[in-house]
Amino acid sequence: RVLYVDIDIHHGDGVEEAFYTTDRVMTVSFHKFGDYFPGTGDLRDIGYGKGKYYSLNVPLDDGIDDESYHLLFKPLIGKVMEVFRPGAVVLQCGADSLSGDRLGCFNLSIRGHAECVRYMRSFNVPLLLLGGGGYTIRNVARCWCYEGYQTPESGCQNI
Repeated sequence: RVLYVDIDIHHGDGVEEAFYTTDRVMTVSFHKFGDYFPGTGDLRDIGYGKGKYYSLNVPLDDGIDDESYHLLFKPLIGKVMEVFRPGAVVLQCGADSLSGDRLGCFNLSIRGHAECVRYMRSFNVPLLLLGGGGYTIRNVARCWCYEGYQTPESGCQNI
C-alpha cells in the first residue's frame, strides 16, 4: 500500500485519477482550489468503487502560511498514516506553494515546506521525494536543496 501526498499548489489530479478506483494507493492533495488550474480537487472527490475514501482533497485559500498549513497537514496526515498504514510514501514537493512564486498564491517559507518532509520522515516509512511545480527557479533550487539536506540518507549531512 502506497500513500501519495501532494503539497504542490495545484491539485494532484493526474495521480488521483490514476488510482481513483483502487484501495492500494491513497492520494492526499493540499492545493489551491476554485478558479485555479486544473479546477479539480473538491472535498467531495473521495474516490469511487474500491477506491472510495482513498482520495483526500484539502482545498486551501490564497495566502495560507506555515502555521495554518501545518495545523491542517499534521493532524490530517497523522490520521491517514494511522488508518491507512502505508508501506511506502511518495511526497510530491512542488515548490510553487512557496511565498513569492510567480504563479503561486500561498505564503509558505522554505522551512515551512521542509517541515512537511520532516513530518513525513517521522513515521519511519520508506519515503520517496519528488519535485514538481515551481515558477521562481531560485526558490525552487533553494527549497529542494534544503529539503534534500533534511534527508539523512542523501549523504548531505557530511558536507
